[in-house]
Amino acid sequence: THAHLRWAEALARLGRGDALLHALRLANPIGLQALVPQAAPRQHNCYHSSSDAAFADRDDASLHYGRIASGAVALEGGWRIYSSGAGIAYRLVLQQLLGLVQQQHRLGLDPVLPPALDGLSVDLPLYGHPVRVCYRVGPRGHGPQSVLLDGQPLLLQPGHNRYRSPGMWTAAGPLRQRLAQGATTLTIQLG
Repeated sequence: THAHLRWAEALARLGRGDALLHALRLANPIGLQALVPQAAPRQHNCYHSSSDAAFADRDDASLHYGRIASGAVALEGGWRIYSSGAGIAYRLVLQQLLGLVQQQHRLGLDPVLPPALDGLSVDLPLYGHPVRVCYRVGPRGHGPQSVLLDGQPLLLQPGHNRYRSPGMWTAAGPLRQRLAQGATTLTIQLG
């Protein structure tokens, strides 16, 4: 599962929003059997996805590996409550899908979203203040074109990504000040 989530992270780096969302959905127990019909019910205990097919041993797996794709063999395994995987999945949703990286001196803005999520809004804390983040998703689904806080543009500096249009950074100090003064809505327009 950890490797699967690293794959999702690579999809974000490449700007593949549809594939990123699909990969994250495969790591989430909610609705998993709609995506992976042979997922065993015991997998619904925590955030997970698994390639552990229910074979008796390695020889059995080697002989009957093709039965996995047909759905004839249940997929078992997954994470348990003590796993770090749930934290990795949470970070990927927050920092890769929604594109919000809070650092002490700057905020990273680098969402990777499928165009079908145009109009998505998310309520979350940002530097200790409640904020609604609204996404306007263009055909690429990445590369912020503008970022507004209560309708006013933020001063942005480009990030770096050799594989796609990069995200942006904004200084945390002025942002925190505006949030403390009551600003509540962050709007991100993606290319």
